[in-house]
Order: sequence, then structure tokens, then C-alpha cells
Amino acid sequence: MKRFTLFTFLYLALGVCLSAIALGYPNLPSGLQRSLFASAGASYLVCLFSTFPFWREATLRFYRRRNSAVIVPWLGIGVNIIVTIWELQSQNWAMEAILQAFSRLSVVLIFAEIIVITWRNPEH
Repeated sequence: MKRFTLFTFLYLALGVCLSAIALGYPNLPSGLQRSLFASAGASYLVCLFSTFPFWREATLRFYRRRNSAVIVPWLGIGVNIIVTIWELQSQNWAMEAILQAFSRLSVVLIFAEIIVITWRNPEH
């Protein structure tokens, strides 16, 4: 049975926004435009996968076996935020740097969903 969560809609919204940005600015460098489309596609795939029960079950199985891996999503989010801020500052908040930061949001959303899944599990 498919199950829609808040993260399902966040992945979908992020994919739509990234696609709209990539299509709305035809003068972007091709590498950046490709990156935006790739992130949008990944966001759509994760949106689809997050509706199935195996997504949650696989996450819980992984974190039950490896108790030390619980910190990995927190580190992933922290490193992502630090690297993004570093790149934005070094490029003087240029439009390309801001768009690259948007393309990293899918990784942050995946880690946030993993944190929520593990917190909702009463056994952990």
C-alpha cells in the first residue's frame, strides 16, 4: 500500500521547483542546468520510492544493525550546510552558487527523512 508523507510532497515540490528554475533560465551554463535537472530527477525518484513501505523498512533495518550509523544523517546535513555556505561566500552569493545550493536540498531532505523515520521507531 502506498503511503504519502510530508516528505513525499516536499520531494515533489523540490523537483518541480528545480525543473522550473532549469527551464526558466535558458542562459544558465549547461553544467549547472544539467545538475538542476539531475537533482530534480533524483527528487522525483525519491518521491516515488518514499511512498512504498520498503523505503521505511529498509531504513529501519539498516539502523537497527548499525547503532553507530545513527549520527551519519546529522553529519550529512551539517557537512552539506557548511559546504553550501562556504561555496556561497566564496562566490559572493552569485546566482550560479545559489542554484547549486538548491540542487543540494534533495540530499538534506533525504537525511531529514531518515532522522524522522528513526525517531518515530519506538525500538530505537
